[in-house]
Amino acid sequence: MPTYTATADIYNVLSSKIVAQLTDDDNGTEVNTDFVDNALERAESIVDSYVGKVYSVPLSTPVEASIVHAVVVLAKCMLYRRRNSTLPDEVQTECDQVTKWLELIADEEVELADDVAAGDAIVAEQNNDPEVFTAQVFGR
Repeated sequence: MPTYTATADIYNVLSSKIVAQLTDDDNGTEVNTDFVDNALERAESIVDSYVGKVYSVPLSTPVEASIVHAVVVLAKCMLYRRRNSTLPDEVQTECDQVTKWLELIADEEVELADDVAAGDAIVAEQNNDPEVFTAQVFGR
């Protein structure tokens, strides 16, 4: 299970329809939370690999909203890569921006907040991505 995030946090960056398409290998209609949790866990490990150069990891929870956002964006990238080796441009840009931010933390050019209020959370509108996969993706 992810430590910094919850499965539901992925919906801050992806619509449920897209999450289903990215995780359901049968027909693209049901969200496979195991794939989501796995992507979140791997993303948290990536975040820790950068942040751990400066801070003690794992970070104390709850983590600041920017860390949650970084984790879910990286998980989003991983979920897209399950379907396509080439990411859509806007997704690749998000991945690159988060990675650059993590590099700045590792290089001590950006600092994390010292304390995080328990009520801090990412507030984002549901992403209404258009359907991006055709029946061909699912072998039909």
